[in-house]
Amino acid sequence: MTGSIPPEIGNLTNLEVLELWNNELTGSIPPEIGNLTNLTELFLCRSQLTGSIPPEIGNLTNLEWLFLSNNQLTGSIPFEIGSLTNLEILSLYNNQLTGSIPSEIGNLTN
Repeated sequence: MTGSIPPEIGNLTNLEVLELWNNELTGSIPPEIGNLTNLTELFLCRSQLTGSIPPEIGNLTNLEWLFLSNNQLTGSIPFEIGSLTNLEILSLYNNQLTGSIPSEIGNLTN
């Protein structure tokens, strides 16, 4: 697939798994992704996504797996990731993220 992730993705509020990995997606991760509060797995890796990780990602409190690796994401890791208390796997490698790892991530116990 090519193109950007449309903001309308936020309307899929009953979605539990979103796998859009290994595509040629461009643009940024829309903040509306934070509306998908039933998500347990989010795979947006191996694409060409740019911009920062939206802080709204912290709304996904049911998330167990978050894969954003192998993109062109920039900026810092949002401290809101520390709100993902069910998170078991976090994959952010091979991006252009800067700054330090937020201390809030240390609150995750899974």
